[in-house]
Amino acid sequence: MKPLSVGNIVSAGLRIYRDNFKNYFKSAFLGYLWILVPVYGWAKYSAMMGMIARLAYQEVAEQPETITEAQRHVKPRMWDFLVAGIFVGLIIFVAIIPFSIIVGIVGALAGFVLDQDSAIGMIAGVLLIIVALLLFIFGLLWLISRLFLVELPLAVEENITATSTISRSWDLTKGSVGRIQLVVLIGFLISVPILLVTNIVSFIFQMIIGAGLENAPSLAAIGAILYILLAFAGGALMIPFWQSIKAVVYYDLRIRREGVGMNLRK
Repeated sequence: MKPLSVGNIVSAGLRIYRDNFKNYFKSAFLGYLWILVPVYGWAKYSAMMGMIARLAYQEVAEQPETITEAQRHVKPRMWDFLVAGIFVGLIIFVAIIPFSIIVGIVGALAGFVLDQDSAIGMIAGVLLIIVALLLFIFGLLWLISRLFLVELPLAVEENITATSTISRSWDLTKGSVGRIQLVVLIGFLISVPILLVTNIVSFIFQMIIGAGLENAPSLAAIGAILYILLAFAGGALMIPFWQSIKAVVYYDLRIRREGVGMNLRK
């Protein structure tokens, strides 16, 4: 089977998001509220994000589930979702260290070159800095792309653990990093208007909070609560969109690599 085009993946994700907006938004917003509860709430949040991804995947696979059915599968793995998220964060953090060292070395070299009193030295120094930054950005994007699907195997497949789901994402995304990055780019461009609106409203609430701290503490408290709720609502708007896109990417990769689509249709 031929892979879906980048445009098809994004449009399919948008369609799933639109058709299930009410349920997805409600689940995502409740998940964000759980963030306020340390540890257990974080695990609950992680599981609810995985549940949304599973619901979207089942839509793609033409085997739709209710929220109750998806929860029945995801709830026993709640702590696995949290641990997987922690591992992903640690992997990215550890990977940033050598990238940062390389950028630092190149930056020091560029500084030495820039100290030379010549136009060629200045141009070479600037180019070294640009190359170092590009290597850092693309290296980080490559790593994030390989870990793009971590919650999907854990939410969908059987006999998957917090560690094996990372390996599963790594295997499935092999050779598809470029397509995934294009999908993320288009998805980001689509989400820009929502991000702009939420950022503008957030700025307004920050101004209210700042003014209230001096003149009306109660107004500042109300503004702070509304600011948090707005931030959660903005996240609840965006997360289901990205989980839907991830579900389509995951399904597409499984079709091409494992023929899973034919088995599901049978």
